[in-house]
Amino acid sequence: LEEDDKYALSRIGKDSVYSYFVTEKPVGWLAAFATLGIQVAILAFFVIASEANLQEDTIDIQFTWKCPRDSDVCKDKADLTKAGWFIFSLLMIAFLAKDMINGCKLIYHSSKVRHTLGSRIRYFIGGMCLCSITLYALYVSTVYNSAIATSNTAIIANSVIVLFIMEIDEYIFSAVDAINEKWTKHAADKEVSEMKDEIARQRAQIESQQGEIDSQRKDLRMLREAVEKIQESQTVAVATASDSESAECDGNTGAQHVERVDQNTMPSQVEQKIQELNAASATSSNTTSECTAHESITTHAAESEDTGSGTDAGGRNNE
Repeated sequence: LEEDDKYALSRIGKDSVYSYFVTEKPVGWLAAFATLGIQVAILAFFVIASEANLQEDTIDIQFTWKCPRDSDVCKDKADLTKAGWFIFSLLMIAFLAKDMINGCKLIYHSSKVRHTLGSRIRYFIGGMCLCSITLYALYVSTVYNSAIATSNTAIIANSVIVLFIMEIDEYIFSAVDAINEKWTKHAADKEVSEMKDEIARQRAQIESQQGEIDSQRKDLRMLREAVEKIQESQTVAVATASDSESAECDGNTGAQHVERVDQNTMPSQVEQKIQELNAASATSSNTTSECTAHESITTHAAESEDTGSGTDAGGRNNE
């Protein structure tokens, strides 16, 4: 039912006194009927003024046909053309078509069986009143312009006057709203008002969260700057350490090169000494061999001498 009330309220107009027709407020109904009566009464003056009653001096009818005394031919002095009537039609359609369509939709909406009897009556009366005042304004404007409009500008001016009368319901509603806003709040608008409050609350919450996000973003930016500074200092320290290590590595490399040179030099010296020792050994061996050979020769000679001396002694004995 709330959805149906909101739909009916949107059709008849939320900013119009006629919106009270879809509510259950007796005072609102009274204000809507009073506004409708005011509009009908004002438009009735235009209908009366456009009647061709020659006995009344209050009529606004204009006679555009002129019949000169010296001629039997009458001439129409009006400057109203088909272009003026075309503009009149456009104005009527532009300003009255919406109310007519919404009134018909509201009447059709009242025919649905899901509504309660009271709701169907309210919707039907609201739609009928809206369609009736719209058709009456179109009739008044057409009759009045046919009676008094003598030029294209005159028909436009008269049409605007009649259309302004059709806006009285909205001006009265604005006046009531200015007096007390509670009088213009409908039951169907309660949910809309709650939704607006909820949206405002969520918007305030979002703004608060946005402020927190901005603060956190600022802290994050400061933290990032601090981290960048630390990284820069670490980079400088690493570069310094790398330079010192490079210098140490260069010194160690020189020492290792010297050691390699010593190591490369030492084997050659050892080999030279070994060769000298081998030569000395060979010389000693040769000397030993020579000594052994000499001893053997000496021993053999001694034995030979002993043998010879023995032989000589035996011979002497035999003799």
